[in-house]
Amino acid sequence: MKIAIISTYPDQKCGIATFSHDLYKSLLLSSDDTVHIIAVTDTCTDNFPKEVVYKIAKHKLKSYIKAADFINEYDLCIIQHEYGIFGGECGDYILQLTNLLHIPIITNFHTILPKPSTKEKEVLQAIGHISTMLTVMTNWAVNMLHSIYQIPTDKIQMIPHGVPVFDYKQDEAKKKLGLADRKILLSFGFLGRGKGFETAIEAVKDVKDPNFRYIILGITHPNVVREEGESYRELLMNQCKDYGIDNKVIFVNEFASDELLISYLTACDIYVTPYPNENQISSGTLTFALGAGSAVISTPYLYAKDLLSEERGLLFDFNNSMQLATHVNNLFENPDLLAKYRNNARVHGEKMQWPNIGRKYSRLAQSIYKSNKKLFKRA
Repeated sequence: MKIAIISTYPDQKCGIATFSHDLYKSLLLSSDDTVHIIAVTDTCTDNFPKEVVYKIAKHKLKSYIKAADFINEYDLCIIQHEYGIFGGECGDYILQLTNLLHIPIITNFHTILPKPSTKEKEVLQAIGHISTMLTVMTNWAVNMLHSIYQIPTDKIQMIPHGVPVFDYKQDEAKKKLGLADRKILLSFGFLGRGKGFETAIEAVKDVKDPNFRYIILGITHPNVVREEGESYRELLMNQCKDYGIDNKVIFVNEFASDELLISYLTACDIYVTPYPNENQISSGTLTFALGAGSAVISTPYLYAKDLLSEERGLLFDFNNSMQLATHVNNLFENPDLLAKYRNNARVHGEKMQWPNIGRKYSRLAQSIYKSNKKLFKRA
């Protein structure tokens, strides 16, 4: 079977690009299928690897229409959907492409808005209608697609966000990073306003352990750099100075490659996502932390409440730095409790490792291809 994945893709620096690269690798390990990438790009300088066999110009409608003939030569198409990665109003250019496809389509939704605009709802419903199957990453998202967008549940399958395979050798990872004997709180991802880092930094001043350090790993989002340079990072660093905790907060201004990310996640004791937006329905960073066996503390956005249920992590109220500090202090002062949350995260995280997720997608693709083989005929 020949599979085409439509998505952003590395060297593009975005979470969905990374997701698609990991999915590509896991599908190759899970089957003998041929898998290629159709990359959506808004520049002419992207340095794509060989698996990228076609490019769609994000803001050119004709590019989407032209791509249909090429993609129709495949047996099945997997679309990674997030409104912002496609051109047009609310990313509606992708509809021009999907309406011209004569092969089965699996669409993986990365964003499902609980209060969509009329246009956002229209676009998502249209993609839901034309797709053969939809995948989402939480049970909550299944319910949202059904209740808000009126999509039948038998057309939706929940497949968790994949995570790397970790070796869980924490002491070795800390030593490698020069963090031996430190107790580590970690956040990673692209820096930008609206991520809640200010709340986490404010909590640091109330953490009691003298060996504690908070690490923020990641570069500023490229779109933010284009608009305002590094002013947000500088704001966070000045906040640390104002609180007198600049020796306790470490900014690692590097893109979180798989190797670097695995090292820091393995080393950390506690992971925090302080996002201030309740409606966030997916988070690769939170998923990775759980997969690494970190004790996780998060604000109660939709994805976190779903993923951290059954004592897989702790929640604190939005913008409540004192509550976050209390959780951190409690875990560091009670090693058995910290170990419990780390173990619960690890047990669940192993189910989400990319080889397992790749097999789920591969089985789904094979099933759809076989059951729809007679229904879809190439034009």
